[in-house]
Amino acid sequence: MLRFVKTLGIRNDKETVIRWSDQVKPALGGLSFYIIFLLSITLHSFIFSYSGSAIDFQITGIVGATSLGFLMGLSDDAYNTRPILKFLTQVLCAFILIYSHTYINIFENDIFNYLLTVIWVVGLMNSINMLDNMDGITTIVAIIISSTIVAIMLMNKETDSVGMTIVIGLLAALLGFLYFNWNPSKMYMGDTGSQYLGVLLAALSIKYLWNPVTTEEFSISRQFLIPIISFIIPIVDTTTVVIKRISN
Repeated sequence: MLRFVKTLGIRNDKETVIRWSDQVKPALGGLSFYIIFLLSITLHSFIFSYSGSAIDFQITGIVGATSLGFLMGLSDDAYNTRPILKFLTQVLCAFILIYSHTYINIFENDIFNYLLTVIWVVGLMNSINMLDNMDGITTIVAIIISSTIVAIMLMNKETDSVGMTIVIGLLAALLGFLYFNWNPSKMYMGDTGSQYLGVLLAALSIKYLWNPVTTEEFSISRQFLIPIISFIIPIVDTTTVVIKRISN
């Protein structure tokens, strides 16, 4: 922690591989995201009341998973965590969401649902992380995705849900951070922000894009289509990077 404070989240050049940017900048943007996330949940508890223990359990799971992702990112920004530890932590984030009943539910066999959920959560945490070396791109992509989630929630009349409060808080944090992250950027969100953002967007997309609360009958193809289109930029970016690395 002392090393992190001393360096203000700036990694050692020799230990860090930057995909696009050749400049070393503070990576502290994620701290504000997490603080506003906690404040949003606290604010919601004062304004609204949860409708049942099942919702409380889901939110507890989301808080636990995002907190774990945040702490892992914080550690990675300070100490360059080993990839295997990072991967196992991401898988654990997915398991926490599954245990708290936040998982993709499109197959009759839950094993396939759980497996798809793990792939989705781990994939998004890495995808968002890969985007965070280009000025403003991760922030803009996250704003677009969050706005899509808000639109879906408004269509389903979930305006008083804790999820809406969380997404509005996230949008406020992203819009504020965009000022510092716009080209030429003054700072990045770092792994602290990208890991937190990845698991939170994964959880929110599972709850509101993969498993929307609606009276309309959703086909499996449509359930796939909505989240895939919403996350098309990080998905394409990650796929391109993986293909290039394999070919090299």
